[in-house]
Amino acid sequence: MSSTPYDRQTSFALFSAENPTSQQSGTDLDAEFNAVKLAMDDTQQNLAKIQDDDGALKRGSVGQAQFDSSVTLGFAAPAQWESGVLYDANISTVFYNSIFYIANTTHTSGVSFDASKWDEIADFTAAAAIPDGSITSVKLASGAVAGDKLADGVVANSKIATGAVTNTKLADANVTYNKLDAANVAVPLANLLFPAGALMPYAGAAAPTGWLLCYGQSLLRSDYPTLFAAIGTTYGSADGTHFNLPDLRGRVIPGADNMGGSPAGRITDAVAGMDSLGDSGGAQSRTLVTANLPPYTPAGSNGSISVTSTNYTAQSTSPISGSAVGGGAQVSVPVSPGGLYGQLTSTGSGPTFTGTPQGGTSTPIVTVQPSLVLNYIIKAH
Repeated sequence: MSSTPYDRQTSFALFSAENPTSQQSGTDLDAEFNAVKLAMDDTQQNLAKIQDDDGALKRGSVGQAQFDSSVTLGFAAPAQWESGVLYDANISTVFYNSIFYIANTTHTSGVSFDASKWDEIADFTAAAAIPDGSITSVKLASGAVAGDKLADGVVANSKIATGAVTNTKLADANVTYNKLDAANVAVPLANLLFPAGALMPYAGAAAPTGWLLCYGQSLLRSDYPTLFAAIGTTYGSADGTHFNLPDLRGRVIPGADNMGGSPAGRITDAVAGMDSLGDSGGAQSRTLVTANLPPYTPAGSNGSISVTSTNYTAQSTSPISGSAVGGGAQVSVPVSPGGLYGQLTSTGSGPTFTGTPQGGTSTPIVTVQPSLVLNYIIKAH
């Protein structure tokens, strides 16, 4: 701030002394008055910079640089209150819980803040309360808020407008899981990893949150709309408002033979009694019947044939004929003219075959593969 110095242009007294009968030059008078005006205007402009309209020193016109080093302002620059610090009366100032204090007693601070040793200068509590959602990206200059300017935990989700913090605003690896709200993040994240209808073995006795055990229970469609949209009534339904979960009690899970629309022919309805999504079949044991055995011809040997003869008296004048015991060739005995007299008696028994019982007692065959029993759970939402 500088002023134009007034430099007198003409000495009117000298001119009059040297030229007592001459008139003063109007041009010289104008030049002189103009120089005076310029100096006065410059002075008024500079004075307005340090003086208010009421004549007092202009507010804000004097700063620390205007004072000599021997001059103090009466109190030190404020800092956050800390324990174990020596504070000077009427000098030391602190911030505590958004209130500006000056010490009224020289003391060393204890473990907790003692309000009796401080006088309140200003309360910034109201100023510190930021309305929810008021901090938007347009309110912050690029790079204005650095990480070291924010105390841990001071930025709550409610203070940030929706969409204000985009992916480009976050430094890589700066958002850790403990900074996320589990209630609002864990469930959506789980839904991305495991969609409704996802099925998995589970070693626990009770299903975790968001999952259900699969024992064929009936559920309301309105309670589980996402799950119903995924599996529908494939596994049955009680009525038009319910649907059933898969009943996996005591069952293993094969892949649907017609998965993708092209049958593989590995598990067919004709043989296994199941092949499509939702079909069930199989049993833990089977009883073999004759039809399950390959064809075979049994082998064996006959016992001996015995013939017993007894006396028999016969007399005939005609030839005697008959058949062998058990069937066979005809036997004819000629008789002489005088007749025949003799005795012949024979008895016999046919052959017999005796077998020995073989095999077991028709006990069903266990068909269960080596197994470990677990629960099955399905993603519910």
